Amino acid sequence: MSEENKAVVRRLYNEVFNRTEMGVIDEIYAPDAELHLPGFPEDPFGPAPVHQLAAMICTAFPGIQSTIEDLIDQGDKVVARATFHRAHESKLLGIGPQSRLTTWTRIDIFRLFQGRIVEHWADRDDAGLLQQLGVVPPPLITRGQVPARDYSH
Repeated sequence: MSEENKAVVRRLYNEVFNRTEMGVIDEIYAPDAELHLPGFPEDPFGPAPVHQLAAMICTAFPGIQSTIEDLIDQGDKVVARATFHRAHESKLLGIGPQSRLTTWTRIDIFRLFQGRIVEHWADRDDAGLLQQLGVVPPPLITRGQVPARDYSH
C-alpha cells in the first residue's frame, strides 16, 4: 500500500502545483479530511481549504514548480519535503509582485486511508519566503557563528 500512498502524494505536487489541475484535489482528499495548516486559526476540514491555498500559491507564482526532495512512507503516513520555486509575479497577501525568483521548502505529513488523504499536517518556510520578497530583513549573522559543515563528502 505504501507505493500507492506515495503515488497519491506525488499527484498533489505534480498535478496540482506543477500543472494547476485543481480538480485533482477533490480526487485525492477525503471530503472530511482534517487539515493542520499554518495560517488557519482552527483546523479546517475537507478539500476546500486546500483549493484556497493552492489557488493562492499558483496565482501569486504563475508557472510555479515543485520538486519532491524526499518522500518517506511509514504505515498509513507519507512525509514529503518539497521545494517550490518561481518568480513572484502577482499579489500575495497584500505584497505586490516583485518578479524576484523565490525558493522555499515545505514539509507535509499525510495520513491516507483507501487511497485518499484523510489528514494533512504542514510546515513551510514563511520567514524565508518573506525575506526573499523583501518584506522581512534577513537574519543578522551573530558574532562567533560557525558556518554549517558540508557532510556530503
